[in-house]
Amino acid sequence: MAKYQKLKEPVFVSRVEQRGSIYGGDIYEVDLTGIKSQNTYKTYVDPQNNNFRQWQGIMDAAERKGVVLTNIKLKDPEKLLVNADSMPTVEYVVSKEELAETLAEYWDSQDHYKNLFGDSDDA
Repeated sequence: MAKYQKLKEPVFVSRVEQRGSIYGGDIYEVDLTGIKSQNTYKTYVDPQNNNFRQWQGIMDAAERKGVVLTNIKLKDPEKLLVNADSMPTVEYVVSKEELAETLAEYWDSQDHYKNLFGDSDDA
């Protein structure tokens, strides 16, 4: 069995879309965004698979709320593909507005420190 690389940052659910599977039936395409890196990760959740139970509540909550997860494993690090068999841990569930404000503040502070220490092109 392959060993999957554990993601070293929390992610939030940025999009859930139900779509047709190439194998028939419907699946869910779930986009996750890294809080530190801002990378977009992707996973595919099939209601016919056992892992659907661990994702169903997360996907339902993400329709209305901002959901932050940890304990995510990458199936293909080069493609930023998340292993749907990961056992995600829900760290926070807040309003989407609160999550957006918190992330904007965090990302702005990271840019501020880059500028402060001369990591920008403006230096």
